[in-house]
Amino acid sequence: MKKLILAAASALTLALAVPMAAQAFGHRGGGDHMAKVDTNADGTVTRAEAEAAATAMFTEMDLDTDGFLTQDEMRAFHMAQRDEMREKRGGMKDGEAPGDRPRRERDPEKMAARMAEMQAKGAERFAAIDTNGDGQLSPVEFAAPQLDRFSKADTNADGSISPEEHAAARAKMKESRGKWRDKPAGQ
Repeated sequence: MKKLILAAASALTLALAVPMAAQAFGHRGGGDHMAKVDTNADGTVTRAEAEAAATAMFTEMDLDTDGFLTQDEMRAFHMAQRDEMREKRGGMKDGEAPGDRPRRERDPEKMAARMAEMQAKGAERFAAIDTNGDGQLSPVEFAAPQLDRFSKADTNADGSISPEEHAAARAKMKESRGKWRDKPAGQ
C-alpha cells in the first residue's frame, strides 16, 4: 500500500509539475508573487524581470546542471518543494519521512487508475511544452509558457505588468478555475 501511495504521489507531482513550472512569477507557495519577481520594487514587473525569474527557476530545477529539464528532474524538484512546505507548516514530525503518516484506507484500484490518469496528463503537458520533442526542456521551452502568460497579462502591451493588470489576470484565472471546478465529474 505504501508503494502505491508513493507512486500516486509521484504521478500527481508529475501531473502538476509542468503547470506549476509554467506559472508566471515562479510560484513558490504563498506570498506575493509579483513582489518576488519585481526585483527593483517599483510596483510593476517588466518582461526582463519575468525572464530573469524564469531563468532562475529553470536553474534551480535543473538538478544535474546539464542545461535541460527532464520530467524526472521536475518531479524530484516539486517533491522536495512539497516536503519542504509540509515541514514548514508542521506537517511532518522529527524523523518522519514523507508517506509515513497513516492515511485513511483508499481503494487500490481507484488509486492505480488515478495514478495512470495523472501520469498521462503530466506527460501530455510536458510534451506540449517540449516543442522539439526531445524529451527534455531547454531554457527557451521552459520559459515560453511563462512569457506567453506575461504577454497576455500585459494588456496595454507596454512591456510591464502593473498591479492593476496583475489583479485582472489573477481574477480571470480564478474565474476560469471556478468554471473548471464546477463541472460535474467525468466531463
